[in-house]
Formats: sequence, structure tokens, C-alpha cells
Amino acid sequence: MNILKNRIVRGMLILTAASYITRISGFFIRIFLISKIGAEGMGIYQLIFPVQIICYAISCSGIETAISKLTASEKSRGNYLYSGFIISFVLSLLLSALLIIYNKYICQNILLEPRCSSLIYYLAAIVPLTSIHSCICSFFIGNKSTKITSVSLIIEQLTRIVAIILSILFLEYNSIFPGPECAIFGSLCGEIAACAFCIFKLYRTGNYSFLTIKLSEIRRVIKLSVPVSLNRLMLSILQSIQNILIPSLLIVYGLSSKESLSIYGIILGLVIPFILFPGALINSYSLLLLPEISSADSNGNIKKIRLLTKKSIWFCVIFGLICSLIFIIFGEYIGIYLLHNSLAGEYINKLGIICPFIYLNQTMSSIINGLGKTSVTFGAGIFTVLLEIFIIIKLMPAIGIAGYIISFLICNFINSLILLSYTTRKIFNQHF
Repeated sequence: MNILKNRIVRGMLILTAASYITRISGFFIRIFLISKIGAEGMGIYQLIFPVQIICYAISCSGIETAISKLTASEKSRGNYLYSGFIISFVLSLLLSALLIIYNKYICQNILLEPRCSSLIYYLAAIVPLTSIHSCICSFFIGNKSTKITSVSLIIEQLTRIVAIILSILFLEYNSIFPGPECAIFGSLCGEIAACAFCIFKLYRTGNYSFLTIKLSEIRRVIKLSVPVSLNRLMLSILQSIQNILIPSLLIVYGLSSKESLSIYGIILGLVIPFILFPGALINSYSLLLLPEISSADSNGNIKKIRLLTKKSIWFCVIFGLICSLIFIIFGEYIGIYLLHNSLAGEYINKLGIICPFIYLNQTMSSIINGLGKTSVTFGAGIFTVLLEIFIIIKLMPAIGIAGYIISFLICNFINSLILLSYTTRKIFNQHF
């Protein structure tokens, strides 16, 4: 057990270090972007994320889970990677084609913002690259190798930052006002660099068994990935509807289009990422927890599952409470002195209380998915997102962005209670 513990801790620390490096640099580039393209420009950029999330849910989410789980539980040396990659890459190419063909329709009728058109073209190029990157990283995580995933994250972020800065400087030098295209161009460059690195490291392993196609393994990947993909797709669609509704409901509340996009950009571009920032530690732990739980479950090691779950719960609660106190006490100072936006500080102060529940959601979802009970996380997610949409539709036209804050707090709290209740009953037989 000590060896297992050390492996998890080492992997968690490596992934966390990489995640913190990318997140810290990400905050600085977000602040830089807002100063250059404006809060409205950031809001326009954030509008394409629902489309990107849906594409990711269809082409990557379930397949990367399948690759990681099967690689960990069956000690595969690569066949599941190739089987999953074929499916993922074909789906990503089809999605890219749809984005290009229906670009105007998506912008005008779904996102309700024609200025997103140029961003969708960039997104069409990013989707296949994300497929390659995600599949290879999942394979290495399934093999308990976190260094490659960590380095790829850093390479992606640094390349993205350099590309954004250079593109903005180039436009300003030519007396052209930079727009949100600079942000998505940086993301494209980052994905290209990360994919190149991952392919190179896979080649350097010297093991090319992943080039072997086995129909039995393709069937296993499909069987495991389809339920996860469908679950995450439905969740992504509902979350996307919710995100698209926010600027529209702010306009109904009485704000102008520019004001609503500016608030939307601040909330989703600065506030939520900052609140999730300490959660890089939880994200890394959750990412490594899924294959560990899956491996223990396949071996019938209930004692190990219980120990990991108990430690995970206490870790999330204690760490989350510490983060909440920091955000509640210092939220306004963070907004003024670090993010250079007093409004962002005000929102951080109000939303900071939710940290323990967000972190519990991430970890409990990994444990439940590791046990193969993806329908539980799906059901909880669907319920809470529908509730959140209902609350914002009812409250935001009357009280503005405060309606979103209320819905965010209530629904994360409810979701964490559902997942925690199921986990403790399932694993500890009501004797936790």
C-alpha cells in the first residue's frame, strides 16, 4: 500500500505542478487579453466554448476514459490506444466538417453572435488535434506515466501564450485592433505543439503494438466509451444551453449587448477559472484516481477502494474549506491587485464558498466512474444542470447576474450531496 500511495502522490504532484504552471500563466494571458481585446471581446471568445465542449464530448471524452481504464485494468501495452484513436479521430474530422459547413447557422441561430464566425473556423482545425492529444495522454495516464501528460500541458500553454502575444503585437504594429481571433489562434498553435510532442514521445517508446488493429479491442472501447460519451454529450448540451442563455438573459434584465458580453467574459473568463485554480491539485488527484479505482475494482480489492475513497473525501473537504476562506477574506483584494478588475473580485468573494463542493464533485465522479457506475454521475449531472437552467431563467431577468450566482451555488451543493451520498452507501454499506 505504501508503494501505491507513493505512486499516486508522485503522479499527483507532477500533474499538479504542470497544471499550476499552465493556470498561473493562463491568468496572466487572460488579463493581458482583456486589456487588449476588451471584456466584450473576451465574452465573444467565451461564446465558442459551448461548441468546443460538445465537440470534445462527442469525439474524446468517453474514448479517453475507455483508453485510460482499459490500459490500467488490463495492463495493455497500446492496442486500446490505437483502437480508441481511430474512432476518436474519425469523429473529430466529421465534426470539423460540420463546423465549416454550418458555420453561419451556428453563429446566428445557436450562439446568437455572428462575430463568432471566424472563431468557428479556427475551432474546426483544433478539434482533430485535441483528439490526438487526448488519446495519447490517456494512454500514458493509464500506464501510470504522468510526466509526458504534464510536459504536454506546459508546452501547449507556453506555445499558446507566445502565439497570442506575437499575434497581438503584430496587429498593433500594423495599426490593426486585435480581436478574439488572437486568442483562438493561440489555442490552435498550442494544440499543434502539444500533439507534435505527444506523437514524438509515443514514437520514442519503441513499442509499436498500438499500430495493431484488433476488432475485439475496438468493440471493447466502443462498449465502454459510448455510454460515457452520450452522458457527457447530454450534459455538455445542457451546460452549453445554460452558458448561451446567460448573455441573453442579461439583456432581458436590461443590460446592453456590450455590457452583457462584458460581464459574461469576466465571470467565465476570470472568476470561474480563478475559483477553480486551486482545484488543479484535485484535478490531478482525480485523474489518477480513476485508473487506480478501476484496477482495484477489477481485482476485487474492496479494502483499497475504501481507503482511497475515505482519504479523498477528507482531502477535498479540508482543502476546499481552506480555499473558501481565502476567497471570502481576500476575494476583493485578488480582484483589484491581481486581476486588475474590481468586479471580478466581488464575484470571487461571493462564489468562493462553493470550493469544497466543486472539489468533492470532481473526486467523487472519478471514483464512481472508476467503479463503472457512469449512469450515477450522468443522472446527478443532468438533474443539477436542468435545475440550474430553470433557476437562471426564473431569476436572471429579475435580478441579473445575481441569479446566475445563486444557481451556481445551489446546484453545485446539491450535486456534491448526491454523489457523496451514493459513494458512501455503495462503498461503505452505510457504515462510513
